[in-house]
Amino acid sequence: MGEPEVPTSEMAATTLAETPAIWSQFSKRVPIKNIISRPDGGASLSGQRIKVGGWVKTGREQGKGAFAFLELNDGSCPGNLQVMVDSSVYTLSEITPTGTCVFVEGVLKEPPEGTAQKVELKVEKVLEVGGIGDAKKYPLPKTKITLEVLREKIHLRPRTNT
Repeated sequence: MGEPEVPTSEMAATTLAETPAIWSQFSKRVPIKNIISRPDGGASLSGQRIKVGGWVKTGREQGKGAFAFLELNDGSCPGNLQVMVDSSVYTLSEITPTGTCVFVEGVLKEPPEGTAQKVELKVEKVLEVGGIGDAKKYPLPKTKITLEVLREKIHLRPRTNT
């Protein structure tokens, strides 16, 4: 179980650095909302080891296949957490397709200056992967989806930004 939330009466005396990421009530993971919805965007959590799970909204290999960036979403909020996975940790081609479900463990760190994110997760272990099979047949492309398509595949609507 995670740390208890700070009582409202003590909030003024508590700095963000003292407040750890709140763990999920029923699992050993931190909801992405508890990281990126903080007033500082999660920057005060840098250095904390956490586990997050969700599906890949977008994934791209960088550095000639040396590492990959994943935009991970668990449905707890509309925002995504940027996750960086080194090729020595896991086979990148298995985790970068849109829709792949992953459960990862790593350390939160501040990204390089000039990026939009306030915090990113440097993955040390990939604990679980739920692949999508043939990526060419996956019904959710990276491009914007029309409402007509979503009416036909209503069960996938929560995984979109439409």
